[in-house]
Amino acid sequence: MFIAAESKEVMELLANKNNDIADAFNLLKIISNDQKARMAYEAREAELMDQRTWLNSAFRKGEAIGIKKAKADMILKLLSKGMGASEIADIAGLDVAEISNIQNDNRKQ
Repeated sequence: MFIAAESKEVMELLANKNNDIADAFNLLKIISNDQKARMAYEAREAELMDQRTWLNSAFRKGEAIGIKKAKADMILKLLSKGMGASEIADIAGLDVAEISNIQNDNRKQ
């Protein structure tokens, strides 16, 4: 079994006081005694971890795209109000060439 005798006693005490712990402890006892069940459990946990990693990566990518789009929208709005590209570049921390690229990309759309 995965847990030592002292831990088992503590877990049994906790399981008697909390149904969620009791469910987890029962699952632990089952998978500890059955290698196939343990392997299936570990495979499922690995799959869940992979899914969380993929979702976090997708979120960060989407967030970066959103920030880039918001910045481009703001730059276009400032240009439309008559602000110069060099002034916008200075404020936005970009090169004038990047301002021009954003402006050209908008014209293509």
